[in-house]
Amino acid sequence: MSFQIKTLSACALMAIPAVGSAQDFSGAATLGYGHSSISNGGGDANSYTLDGRGAFDLRNGFSIGLDGSLVYSDPDGPGDNGAVDIGAKLQYQLYSGAVFGGYLDYIDLDGSGQFGGDADATSYGLTGGYNGRTLQMEVNLGWTDASVSGLGSTGNWMDYGVNIAYTPTERTKIAGHWQLSDLDTAFGSTNLSSIGIGASHDFGAGFLGFAGITRVDYDAFDIDATSYGLGVGYDLQQVSNLPGQISLELARTNLDAAGFGDANVDTIRLGFTMPLGNRATSAPLNSLADSIMSPRHNAISTLSDNVF
Repeated sequence: MSFQIKTLSACALMAIPAVGSAQDFSGAATLGYGHSSISNGGGDANSYTLDGRGAFDLRNGFSIGLDGSLVYSDPDGPGDNGAVDIGAKLQYQLYSGAVFGGYLDYIDLDGSGQFGGDADATSYGLTGGYNGRTLQMEVNLGWTDASVSGLGSTGNWMDYGVNIAYTPTERTKIAGHWQLSDLDTAFGSTNLSSIGIGASHDFGAGFLGFAGITRVDYDAFDIDATSYGLGVGYDLQQVSNLPGQISLELARTNLDAAGFGDANVDTIRLGFTMPLGNRATSAPLNSLADSIMSPRHNAISTLSDNVF
């Protein structure tokens, strides 16, 4: 399947909320631009992103969550990079706040080079947790069928994850995650893990602050990457009738690869976020903070969200 076809499919997925009523749906879409500079003569890269996320409340205990992300990256030198990342989740919430359900995610990385070439992965599994007024928690257990250029075809990866969020007020959210993919590759068994914590706060008068820090470890090649970012957003409804938020984020990734030395990647991200339905003010979907607070269900997809 070509990248163009996948792009159209993901756009259709993210357009679904437009037909739902605002009363039953909450979500957002972010159009983003990023510029990254790599140290030690690694060159620059421009990236263009479209992210969407939302949830349908079926009013009978069931809810359907949808995620979609499109990325086009144009680095220095020959070749471009692209990524399509889509997902769906079905959950049922009991009166006590207990939640359980299942998920299905798919990601395709075209020439991204994150694992030495192209990659695609389909993840599926079960979720369980708790959804309270100030505390939300989700645990996931699943499997991934993947093909990664340079590592050979792999199947039945095990994915484990925990995502915990604390929302003391409607204006403040603090959340963290831990994701582990137990990979079965051509090099044998290895692990790809991600751990991070992020926060966002609405200061009032239209201003929003957000920040996060995350660390990714890839055992097979002894690669560690620590990313941290800080950003600010502004609600355009403070000065116009346009229901949108503009944002700016500054981020850095410290990459430590055994045998290849260290490198830093400095990134500036701009975003325009359009709320869909009853969405509370939060970090833009193209930010590092959002990828930390709302991770995917396997470490590869979470890593892709952190990078772009």
